[in-house]
Parts: sequence; C-alpha cells; structure tokens
Amino acid sequence: MSQQIFIGNPLSFKSIRDYIFDHKINKGDSIVLNPLNFKSLIEEIKHSAGETFEIPINVFGVLLLQDDSVELGKIQIVKNENLNS
Repeated sequence: MSQQIFIGNPLSFKSIRDYIFDHKINKGDSIVLNPLNFKSLIEEIKHSAGETFEIPINVFGVLLLQDDSVELGKIQIVKNENLNS
C-alpha cells in the first residue's frame, strides 16, 4: 500500500500543485485526500476560480480523489501501473 505523506498545513491547491511539480508526480497518477481535506479544497477552488470545474479534479494530468482511509492533513500517491506492459 502507498505511504501517506504530510506536505504542509493547511493542505491547499497551491501546496498540492507544488508537490506535483517538486516530486515529479506522473500524469495518470492520483493523489488521494481525506474527504474533509477534499471538501476544503473544492471550496478553495470554487472561491478562487469563480467558475465551474469538473470532478474528479485533474491537476496537470494527476487526479485528485478522496478516501476515508487517508488521514486528515495527509495525501497518498497512487501510481498508475500499466498492467499491459
């Protein structure tokens, strides 16, 4: 199972975006958040974007998802494993 990582407090769109760039998260991978962090992120995006957006959220090809098993304030990286290769 993937490790859960603390990337900063508060967890924000900017901190997730920076983590994707800094750690070279691959297109097709996913970042999983606690549902409370996910809801907070959705509110942040709605407030700053002022426009509609689609769920699931896609940040530079990386999907942002939610799951109860992820601890509040942490993220979990799920690698896109191509089983056909």
